[in-house]
Amino acid sequence: MKLHNKKKVSFLISGGGSNLLKILKNNSLNRDFEVVAIISNSKISTKIKSYVNKFYKNVLVMEFKTKLQKKNFFDTNTIFSVGYMKVIEKSIIDNFDVINLHPSILPAYKGLMTQKRMLINNEKNYGFTLHKVSNALDEGETISNKIRKINTKDESELLYKHKNIEHKFVYKQFVDYLLS
Repeated sequence: MKLHNKKKVSFLISGGGSNLLKILKNNSLNRDFEVVAIISNSKISTKIKSYVNKFYKNVLVMEFKTKLQKKNFFDTNTIFSVGYMKVIEKSIIDNFDVINLHPSILPAYKGLMTQKRMLINNEKNYGFTLHKVSNALDEGETISNKIRKINTKDESELLYKHKNIEHKFVYKQFVDYLLS
């Protein structure tokens, strides 16, 4: 099912952006939503910039943005934090629909180094959560998640498996959220 009035989405990232690149590639095929802006508090990868230049010509791309402002999200319906490693300002949360991709099954393992902490605590499962952003860190209402069994004690292997399930399921869960 396609969106009749396509939602306008802005993305926040901090790291390499592998999830964002996967989302952009899926959307360039399906055109489920319109991309308005990509904002990072660090450098945006060459892969993402090249892809945006080729398939998303009118997207605002901003690097090294240390403070988010409402004007950065002009004409945005939803802001999707995909690996954004900073606290989002209250003025943004209060004025926009902001969601986050968190690398654990919330409410467990809020914050950073989730896979390492799961292994230390001998957890049975890993996964990710899409949730609404609230003024408390990783406390917002859960939208969806995906859970898998942990079958390794190696952190690098768990990180790899974790990225794979994000790459496989985040786009669909995000589009389902936009349709709801």
